[in-house]
Amino acid sequence: MGHIFGGWNNKATEVVGEAESEIRYLWSKARSSIKGRNEDDPAKTVTLEARPEEVKVLYARVLAAQCLVDGRLDPREVEYLYVFMSRIGLGSDSREEVRRSLDMREVGSEDLVRMVREVVAKVPDNEEQISASIVKDMLQVSWSDGILLLPEKESIRAVAETQFGERYEKIIDLADKTVEYEKALIQGDVDVSELERHSKEIAAVATAAGLPITALFFSGSVVGLSAAGITSGLAALGLGGLFGLSAMVTGIGIVVVLGVAAYTGARWLLSGRERELAKQRENMIQEVIKCHQGAIENLTEDVTGIGLKLAEYVSRSDQNKTELERLKGDLRMFNAALAELQQEEGDLEAKSA
Repeated sequence: MGHIFGGWNNKATEVVGEAESEIRYLWSKARSSIKGRNEDDPAKTVTLEARPEEVKVLYARVLAAQCLVDGRLDPREVEYLYVFMSRIGLGSDSREEVRRSLDMREVGSEDLVRMVREVVAKVPDNEEQISASIVKDMLQVSWSDGILLLPEKESIRAVAETQFGERYEKIIDLADKTVEYEKALIQGDVDVSELERHSKEIAAVATAAGLPITALFFSGSVVGLSAAGITSGLAALGLGGLFGLSAMVTGIGIVVVLGVAAYTGARWLLSGRERELAKQRENMIQEVIKCHQGAIENLTEDVTGIGLKLAEYVSRSDQNKTELERLKGDLRMFNAALAELQQEEGDLEAKSA
C-alpha cells in the first residue's frame, strides 16, 4: 500500500477505508470458522475470567496437574500458576484449593484427560474454545521450567486427541505457534515484518484446524494479559468500536491487537508500523507487569499463610513428621517461586525502560 505522508488526506481516507474493509473481512472469516455457526450469530465467547469460580478452579487444577506429570515440581511452574491465577482473578480460598492439587504424588495422562473432560463439561457453550485454550496453557506451563519432557508431551497429546480427534496435531501446532509468537512479541526479538508473517501463519493454521482465533485467548494471553487487557489493547488501537467487543468477549486477542488486522489498520499505516509496534509492546508490558504485581501480592499472602501454619504445627504435641516435612517443603518451594516472580517483574521493567 506504500507510505502515507501528512497532507495526502484523500489518499489516506481511501487507505483507511480499505483497511477497515480488510479488518471486517478477517473478523468475519474468524467467526465463521466455527463449524455450523451462522456469521450473523450474536453468540459471544464468555472468557474464563468471567466464568464461575468453580470453573476457574477446575481449569487451574488441570495446569497444576500438568506441572506434576513429569514427576517433579519446579518453582518456575509455581510462578506460572500464580501469574495465571492472578489474570483470571482467583481468590485466596480458590488458590489454596489449587495448591492442594500440587500435593498429588503421581499424575498420568489419563488423569489429565479426566480432569479436562470435567472442565469442558462445565462450559458446554464454548466447548472447543476452552479445550483448545487448555492445550495451549498446558504447553506453556510445561515450557515454564525451560524444558518440555516426554511425559508432558504425552499428556498434551492425550488431551488434544481426546478433545479434537484427528485434528489434534493441528491444535497442538496452533498452540505451539501461539506461544512462540507471544514470546517473540514481548521479548522484542522480531520486527514488524516477521511478526506479521507469524500472525498470518497463526490465522492460517487456526482456519485449517477449524477453530476461531477466540479459542487461543479464552484464558487470556500466555504472556500474562487477561482477556480484559486484550480488549483494552484493541481499544487502544481504535478497533474496539469496530468490532463491538467487551471484556466478556475474547474475540481476537493478541493476534489481532498486534497481528493480522492491526498490521493493516489505519493507525499503523498513518503513524509508522515500527513506532506503533514499540508503543503497543510497551503498553502490553505494563499490563503484564500489573498482572505480575498481583501474582506477587497473592503469593506473598499465601507464603505468609503457609509460614503461620508451619509455626502452629511445630508448636503442637501431636505433630506428624510427614506433614511437618510437607509444610517445610511447601514453604521452600513457594518462597523460591516468589523469588522467580520478583525477578521476572524486574526483567519486564527493564524491557520497558
